[in-house]
Amino acid sequence: MRGRLFCLIAVILALLCAQGLPGRAEMAPEPSAEPFRSVTADEYAGGSAGPADAPPAERGESANMPIALDEITLFLNSREVCDPSAGARYVFISPHTGRYLFCGLPGVGDVGALTVTLTLDDGTTVASLQEKDTFELAVDLNEGVRYTLSVTGAGGATLVVEVMEDAYGRCVDQPIHLEDQAHYNRAIVEPRDTHWYAFTTARSGWYTFRAVTEGGLNAPDTRAALLDRDRREVAFADDVLFPDNVDFRLFAYINAYETYYLRVCADSNQTGAYQLIISTAEDSRALPRSISLTRDALTLKPGMSAPLAVTANPPGALHPVSWASDRPDICTVTQDGLVTAVSAGTAVIHAFSGRLEATTTVTVAPVALTGLRLAQTRIEVPQGTSAALQPIFTPENASDTSLTYTTDDPAIATVTGEGIVTGVSPGVTRVTAASAGGLTDACEVVVTERLPVYRALVLGEQNYDDGRVRLGGMNTALGVADMLCAQSVNGRTYSVTLRVDSTRAELLDAIDEAFDGAQEGDLSLIYINCHGDWDGTAWIELHDGTRVTADQLCQLLSRVPGRVAVVIDCCRSGSFLGRAEAADRFTETMTRTIGAGGGSPLNAGRFIVLTSAGPDEDSYRRSFTSATTEESMATIMARSLCEGAGWDLIEDRVCTLKADADRDRVVTAQELWQYARKRVAYYLSGTGVSQSVRLWPEGDQTPLFGKGRD
Repeated sequence: MRGRLFCLIAVILALLCAQGLPGRAEMAPEPSAEPFRSVTADEYAGGSAGPADAPPAERGESANMPIALDEITLFLNSREVCDPSAGARYVFISPHTGRYLFCGLPGVGDVGALTVTLTLDDGTTVASLQEKDTFELAVDLNEGVRYTLSVTGAGGATLVVEVMEDAYGRCVDQPIHLEDQAHYNRAIVEPRDTHWYAFTTARSGWYTFRAVTEGGLNAPDTRAALLDRDRREVAFADDVLFPDNVDFRLFAYINAYETYYLRVCADSNQTGAYQLIISTAEDSRALPRSISLTRDALTLKPGMSAPLAVTANPPGALHPVSWASDRPDICTVTQDGLVTAVSAGTAVIHAFSGRLEATTTVTVAPVALTGLRLAQTRIEVPQGTSAALQPIFTPENASDTSLTYTTDDPAIATVTGEGIVTGVSPGVTRVTAASAGGLTDACEVVVTERLPVYRALVLGEQNYDDGRVRLGGMNTALGVADMLCAQSVNGRTYSVTLRVDSTRAELLDAIDEAFDGAQEGDLSLIYINCHGDWDGTAWIELHDGTRVTADQLCQLLSRVPGRVAVVIDCCRSGSFLGRAEAADRFTETMTRTIGAGGGSPLNAGRFIVLTSAGPDEDSYRRSFTSATTEESMATIMARSLCEGAGWDLIEDRVCTLKADADRDRVVTAQELWQYARKRVAYYLSGTGVSQSVRLWPEGDQTPLFGKGRD
């Protein structure tokens, strides 16, 4: 569809505007018009403007051909040609609620009697009419609704169909009125916006209509069609010089006191601003018979600029000029003729004045590279990570700055053609950069042991299927997740996954997602806050009422490589570390699962377990303000953990790293446990209840939390 629209738009844009439209009713027909014609540059005569210079009546035939499709999608800013005698169906989905105008405009020949119907998908008729040769149908449409436009007729001629917003500046019957020698700043705000202009002048002569856009890659690629009062195409313009141009330049002879229409749109769904510029010969001033540039050739270095100017023959003739460079990557040119060199090479600058053209060849001389050095003389790259080398060139605007990188020992570090160094294995090697001219510099690369990657899964349960609600459960989970996101452990941060009110299946998915890619040496932390208990085996209860036992949790987490820290914040959570009368012990299960330690949980090595309470104790939530709200409630364990890790869960802000006993800006598992058990006891003082925070293995010095250096 896109290719067909672009092919047709150059030929059929003109049919939508005409002077002297009859007063339009809801279903008013449109006057007929001749088939589209285009004017070639060779058909324009030279010399001063006047009636004798008008283009011939006969113009080249357009390539309009009927589209043999049963159903065509119709968009704003798209135009379709059909043979109504074969039946035509157009589907249109309204982009927003508003008033739209469907037009059937003359193509080739006389269509004759037409029947036009607009329906919904269920067959409901929105509007219908019967007209001859052309039609015009104004209707109110609703956003996102699919409409079908059916057009049938008896003749064998073609018809052009378009839909437009029935609004000022966007519709054939509500054009923006232009004046001579004016600049108009407009913006294509929404995709497929089309601007309609009306133009009437008291002077006959040659006129130039052109667009100037700014914004680089974001500039809209504009094109325009000039239509006469009978809706025939006088001229069409797309790119000024070559396909990469986004501006159009249209040159045509305009008769005095006749109304012409200009239709401006952008490629596809592009948006952006453009300036419409109209220029013409003033009264009694002739157009030039020839133009030339002040220089036939220019030689510049990158970054240098030089002006060009146009000389007209005869002197004094008006010559509005537009400029273009055929290689903007080599040199650019402003609409004032200022040429700026970009990179080495050759480009041609084109100046246009009406139908005339002059060129200048610009040679941008290469700048030799005289010096090369690497900003880093030595870098440390942890195993499995990468760092970019930064070359410094002398001079900075050297033309050829391509480099070749090599490594002395690819078994220690590799390097790409862009200078990206990746550590492979611990050791020391050297990477060398070399220019095409033989300049070199080297950098020592030290590959250190792989840094751990920190991942965390926060699992919170607040609402249970049976109606139970744990007030503060959501606040607790969010607070712990925020705390983890704020950590910097020896320069490494946590990748945090948060899940609230999860089922068993969702827990399995969350573990797979959160710890995907974990390797030996990484740390994976899971924090669990929910209902829990012990009835011969330790368990936690999920959103749907299912239970996960200590043995099952161990089996799930044993699949995660590296070290795994498990924080269980629920009633009887200490039973996960065993009871005197319990056959199951979470730590023993972990030991058996990983097959290490000879049955001793202390030798398991991979797991750290921190629980909020002893095996026979409840785990408490409380409000930390005078109000009892979701925002003020949290578990005492979560608040204590967050404070120890430098986060105020209730105030949602960074605080002192309170568990950092040795002030090294890192909180180990042992330090966290020592702080949390005292802080939990403090929050429960005077209540008559106890909650004993437990750690296994005690004395573990694994860094869990920390802050970066200021």
